[in-house]
Amino acid sequence: MTRQYRFDAFTFDPERGSLHSDQGAHTVLRHKVANLLHYLLQHADRVVSKEELLAELWTHGDYRENSLTQSIRELRQALGDNAQSPRYIRTFNQRGYQFIGRLTAADTNSKSEPSPGQSMARQTWRPALLLTLVLGGALALLISALMFWRPASTPVSPSGSTLSLLVLPFINATGESQMTWLELGLADMIAIDLKRQQKLSVTPPAQAQSLLLDSGLPWPTLPVHIRTLLNDQQQDAALFASVRLHNQQQVLDFQLIYRDGRIQQGAISYPSLPAESLAISQQLLALLRPQHAEKHPAAATDPIAAQALAQGMQALRQQGAVRARPYFQASLTIEPDSHWARAWLVRALLNLGEWQQAAQQLAAIPASELDNDLSLKTFALHSRAQLASWRGDSNSSALADQALHLAQQTSDPELISQSLQLKAQQAWDAMDWLEHQRLLQQASQQTEPSADMQLRADQLFYLGNPSNSGLEKSPLNDLDSNRLRLEKALNFYRQLNNQPQIAATELAIAQNYRFPLDERSIALAAAITAYRTLEQPYDLAQALIYGGFFQLQLHRGDLAQDYFQEAAEIARQLGATPLISLSELYLGFASLDQGLDQSSLGRHGQHSEYLHKALQQFQSFIDTAPTELYLAHARFFRGWALADLARTATTAERSRYFAQALDELQQAQMHYQTLQMPTSIGYSNYSILWIYLQQQQYDKAVQAARSPDTRLQARYLARAHYEQQRPEQAQQVLEEFRKRWPQLWQEDDTQRLRLYQQGDYQPLPPEPLPHLVYCESDWLEG
Repeated sequence: MTRQYRFDAFTFDPERGSLHSDQGAHTVLRHKVANLLHYLLQHADRVVSKEELLAELWTHGDYRENSLTQSIRELRQALGDNAQSPRYIRTFNQRGYQFIGRLTAADTNSKSEPSPGQSMARQTWRPALLLTLVLGGALALLISALMFWRPASTPVSPSGSTLSLLVLPFINATGESQMTWLELGLADMIAIDLKRQQKLSVTPPAQAQSLLLDSGLPWPTLPVHIRTLLNDQQQDAALFASVRLHNQQQVLDFQLIYRDGRIQQGAISYPSLPAESLAISQQLLALLRPQHAEKHPAAATDPIAAQALAQGMQALRQQGAVRARPYFQASLTIEPDSHWARAWLVRALLNLGEWQQAAQQLAAIPASELDNDLSLKTFALHSRAQLASWRGDSNSSALADQALHLAQQTSDPELISQSLQLKAQQAWDAMDWLEHQRLLQQASQQTEPSADMQLRADQLFYLGNPSNSGLEKSPLNDLDSNRLRLEKALNFYRQLNNQPQIAATELAIAQNYRFPLDERSIALAAAITAYRTLEQPYDLAQALIYGGFFQLQLHRGDLAQDYFQEAAEIARQLGATPLISLSELYLGFASLDQGLDQSSLGRHGQHSEYLHKALQQFQSFIDTAPTELYLAHARFFRGWALADLARTATTAERSRYFAQALDELQQAQMHYQTLQMPTSIGYSNYSILWIYLQQQQYDKAVQAARSPDTRLQARYLARAHYEQQRPEQAQQVLEEFRKRWPQLWQEDDTQRLRLYQQGDYQPLPPEPLPHLVYCESDWLEG
């Protein structure tokens, strides 16, 4: 047995991570804190450097030094120690830490001290219980229930309350690599069956796997570490199991490990475990909640169909829909009435862009079956809502509401989180920033952040994405915080080998202006490549649209055009109306970029043929009656094209072009005001100011000016004051802008301010053109 340590009134058991005091107090230390204390005790004869502790105990993970500092703080609190007057843990500045308490001998074979409420009675073992149940002629169940007495003062989930169960990934002990699907696939099937039970809250294996990774635990791990996790996350029990082969049987060796110290263990054997997943879950339920166990054995499913379903579920999580679909199809071919296999196939078909087939498969699930299985009904309805949202159907919001309502009835955090994320995406598309933030926060609260790595990664990803992928941005979107979230999410997904979410996170990183430009470019290329490999056309089209937008910010309209054309073709094949509209809008933008005068940036001059092409593209787009947002963008872009044409036109044409440009820009600004889009209002406003400057209508420029939120608004307003012989007001405008937006200030602005400070009027060079920067506030910072 592992040595126990005794010092002063404390006894520390490293195996259990428990700290007992002679006064009867019993504390189970957090896993990292217990490891820290153990290491310091093992090296109590010397000062242990911070670097050594980090290398030995924190070999992975971000914020290691902060975690060490927090663990030292927790350890001192558990010991009642004080950093200023230490009795146990002394800090040596610039050197490290040392345990300075007086160690005395401890009985290495002694049992743990009794918990409070147990008086002084030692824990004893219950008699082993052997049950043999024969189901369908198969060797069914051999259970030896090995249990500690439960302290009367610490009951775990009374019969009337909900018991929480952590289903850990199964261990493939078959010795056959082709059976790795057992780890998540079979475990997931059993978790889904257990979720149907009332008074049982189940954390599925993919999420449990992430808990282990996030906690830095080895896998497989020891029961004492699992109990530590259960205590940290306030879970009642964990299912810890492995699968081996014996006499042409698949054997599930399992332990039900309880937070209070009890363990139930046994073995379940069938020719095919996946085929008997429902029977297995009922037998486990008989141990977990005897009062809720089924009185009749469950009918077995075809073993090959069940195994294929399990393999498909694991493949969908890790390798994507293209690898999962054949398994679901095989399962459904063998068992045509397997409605869960059909529902999972729908998920794969949606991701693969086979939307008509997905809709047909959804329709093939009988309404009676949906009514009898609330989880299945919610799962299927979420797929319908997702499909409607991607197609741009008018009922997509109503379907998402219904899916969320049903998910809340299931009390399944994964289904609730998925439904909230769909609603949040719809709120983002509608630019309802407050609702978007509220829904994402609700989704992130479905599981404690540290409880589950998969959900934690999802929380970080969805809170960090969408980052910013268009002209307008959410005022609530903190790109700096999102950057940290996305970095952690990508790390988590890579550890989980979740290829679809790795691709999604790479795309979100590409959209975040706080990442260096070269990192964003690499991430974007990785996302596009991944979606091609995964054969997920809708996601690929979204990535291509952002790829084109990315090129537009760099004034590479010719390259952007290729991205948009491919995205538009994919969107038309899918019937994804929102993506079709966005692709066509941006195709006009790509033509506009190739036509606008960019000579001051060292690029091409004006190409009027592209400007006229863009005007035609935007007018054709307007004729399709797009949404108000896209209508506003199209009119705004037409205003830019007309204004640039006016610069090189004859005197007569110049006035006409400027008048048309003002009309388009003013209409766009009114739409932006209706939609409450402050960034786009700023763009349209400074574009209008620039035209007034060109027409020498300085009074109109001052009257039209808004409080400057962009650099060009400030520059143009200041210039209008200056041209009216008011250099003091011009100076004030720039000084106030520099104070309010120091991150947008440039050296050229400093030089212009010095000229205004001189006070004497003199002719000045032209102001920067309004179209030189497309997303000024963010791309200048990036």
